[in-house]
Amino acid sequence: MAFLRRLLFYAIGIGLGILIVLAFFGDRDFDYAYGPQERVKKNFRKKAVDSTTLVQPLIDLSRDSLYYRAVAEGRVAFGASDPRKEPCGEYVIRFSHRSYAYKMVLQNCDTVKVLRVEKEIN
Repeated sequence: MAFLRRLLFYAIGIGLGILIVLAFFGDRDFDYAYGPQERVKKNFRKKAVDSTTLVQPLIDLSRDSLYYRAVAEGRVAFGASDPRKEPCGEYVIRFSHRSYAYKMVLQNCDTVKVLRVEKEIN
C-alpha cells in the first residue's frame, strides 16, 4: 500500500508541475535560429515587404510566391552581400525555382525591399 500511495503522490506532483510549466511558458513559438543563415532569413520572415517597389512580374505577395520561396529555401550569399551598407544593408539570396537558379537582392530596412531578381547563368 505504501508504494501505491507514493506513486499517487508522484503522479499528482508531476501533473501539478506540468500545469505550472504550461502556465509560465504557455504557447511560445520556438523558432531556432542559431546560425547566420537562419537569423537573416528569420529577420526577413518577420518583416513586412514593401510592395511599392515590386516591379517585376515574378514577384507577388502570395504565400507561394518567389519571394517566400527564396526566404524559406534559399541560401544567403554573405560574400556577395553588403549587410553594413548605409542606410540599409543589402543581402543576396540564391535559390532555385522550376529548375532555374535565381539571385534575389533584398534591402533590409524597417521593411524589406526587393531590389531585383535575376536568373543566374552557370
